Amino acid sequence: MMNLKQLKAPLAVFMAFGIAACGSDGKDGSDGSDGVTPPVFATTAETLNLEYLTYGIDEQGVRAATFRLTNEKDQLVKGLGSVRFLHSQLATLEKGGTQRQGFGYVTCSANNEAGACLTDNEDGTYTVFNPTSILDLDTSAKGYEFDSEVPQRFMVRVQSYGGLPVIGSVQDIMPEIDFMLSGEAVTTTRKIVSTDSCLACHTDISYARYDSYDRSPHYANDLNACASCHATGEKDGKGTINERAHRWHFDSYLTNVESTKNCLSCHESENTAELPNASDWLAGNDAKACATCHSGDYAPSHGIDMPMTCGGVCHDVAEIHVAPVEALATARDMFSIEVISVEATPVTSTRGGHDYNTAEIALVLEIRDSAGTPVTEMPDFKALRATLAWDASTNYKMLTMETLVGGKLGRMADHSVNAKLNEMEVVPVGAGQYAFVISGALNPDPTKNDTGLIIPTGTEIAKGAVSIESTIMINKAGELQPSGTDGAIQNRLRSVTSFFDMQGLADTQRRQVVSNELCAACHGDMAYGMHSRRNDLEQQCSTCHNPNIAIWDKTFNAAKTAPDDTVLNHLGWSVYVHALHAGDREEQNLEDGAIRDWKYPANIKDCAACHVSGSVKLDDIQKSGMFVTRDAYSEDAEFTLTSPAAATCWSCHSGGGEPLKSHMISNGALFNAPLDGADIEGDIVVQQNNLESCSVCHSEAKLAESHKL
Repeated sequence: MMNLKQLKAPLAVFMAFGIAACGSDGKDGSDGSDGVTPPVFATTAETLNLEYLTYGIDEQGVRAATFRLTNEKDQLVKGLGSVRFLHSQLATLEKGGTQRQGFGYVTCSANNEAGACLTDNEDGTYTVFNPTSILDLDTSAKGYEFDSEVPQRFMVRVQSYGGLPVIGSVQDIMPEIDFMLSGEAVTTTRKIVSTDSCLACHTDISYARYDSYDRSPHYANDLNACASCHATGEKDGKGTINERAHRWHFDSYLTNVESTKNCLSCHESENTAELPNASDWLAGNDAKACATCHSGDYAPSHGIDMPMTCGGVCHDVAEIHVAPVEALATARDMFSIEVISVEATPVTSTRGGHDYNTAEIALVLEIRDSAGTPVTEMPDFKALRATLAWDASTNYKMLTMETLVGGKLGRMADHSVNAKLNEMEVVPVGAGQYAFVISGALNPDPTKNDTGLIIPTGTEIAKGAVSIESTIMINKAGELQPSGTDGAIQNRLRSVTSFFDMQGLADTQRRQVVSNELCAACHGDMAYGMHSRRNDLEQQCSTCHNPNIAIWDKTFNAAKTAPDDTVLNHLGWSVYVHALHAGDREEQNLEDGAIRDWKYPANIKDCAACHVSGSVKLDDIQKSGMFVTRDAYSEDAEFTLTSPAAATCWSCHSGGGEPLKSHMISNGALFNAPLDGADIEGDIVVQQNNLESCSVCHSEAKLAESHKL
């Protein structure tokens, strides 16, 4: 057992900081004087607030705290039945850095039974204590002892499942208080990562458990609460919070989210006023944290005698983890591209026995350096491409890869027009401005996508989109390198999407649904998704992932099979991205070849995490293109149509099953309806949807309320 002689300093008496707590002798109080407003006690609460009034450890080693509990209206709350009371300390380690060390917790009930350690003072304040003196606590198995000279932390956890009389269950709160027993200010801290950096992706840490994103017992939306429980010697059976966080974010199911490979997604490289220890991780003092990511590749070579510190002597953490990120940022921002003009000239092209109305596209791009100065010569881009798509109002149309005898549709393409500008003739036309001409001729090979842009009959007044993306290579000094240079750092510039019609550049015509900033909050600013670091989810992705795309995901193609639910597994953007984030696509769960076995790390019902305000409008969705589906893998399989609002809503709400599908159909929706050949122009599906009436009941206001927008 511990005794006073083992302590580095005598225990301080129980100290009161801030406002003194008000006690109660249990007797009726006297009438208040005139003009004194009696306290208002809460009968309802959306949230609770806990304010520490007194806290400390007395000479007998008793740990105790008094706190006030109020609701969001600052009304006092009484009737709290139980709390958890935690205690830890912050130790400075010999190898450098700090470590939070736990001394356990107790669950205290406010009742008259023996051992009760919570007192309801009946005035909105409560007193809690740990029945086990710190002097009697056996820490021999923990490998450390109580040190009265280091910062102490108390944390009172008010748990929702216990509920409160009248008020009922309210989300957990776990505020902490750090203090020195001497009464001096706390100067040693462990503020390395902020809760805000977690919330950028998780939106609410209470949904962020790696194994479940439903409401779990971990309701606290505060990283400090995580660190207080998952500390050395406490809930560390699977690692402390820093070990767990690294392991969760490095697990294989997240490897397609670029931010998990970027330490600066969570960490800062320099200390700030809010995070005075932000750069401590660069010292590499915590080998356990390093090993959670690197154990598979690096740790075995060190043997069992690997030192408990990685940085300083052996490894430059900043060079390994910060320099590559900064180099990628330098490459990404080295140039910017703007579409200056688009000229579309109508032409006619023939392929597979069909004549098509196509357009020759003349582009002028302006290229500026990182300082905003027009470049004097065309940079050596590893790739410079233009993706063209037509009819933004219907979420674009897709070319097929072949036309069968009699005009019947064949296997559908998985791309729009993709022109390799860096392989074309470039003509300088002004300061930093360069012209390119994309032919309107269709490539006779139907499997190629460097082909003319088809303008289906009747859509000549529609709008098209052109997305410009480019890739460059630099060396470690940040200098542009020729394409193919060994060891060079490669990254994409920021992509840009512009809209045009047959008369030239046009205002945005495809409504904005998400924003790149919202996507970047989780995926990171370097690359928002798949396809070699593409970074314009706001507009570019939909130019290829449009409703007409009916080729299956590569996982199904490789397996030569079609998914069970052809709508839910469609590659059209509004279906694909919803089902992907919800984890409902079959290819995410296939045993062989699955590459996206991961869970959305936030509340999936909080649509505002991705969507911009006013973007969920069923009346607009109902006007977009029909989804082309097919129920078999074979190339001659029959094609069917699903209406756009039904497909989009089904991507999230497929759990409603046949009753929901029947409800949609009764209100005009189509699910896998036969494709009418009269609605095909050449090999373009042009049928418009004017059947659905979902928006009559599901108004924009109602959708915004139900989807937290």
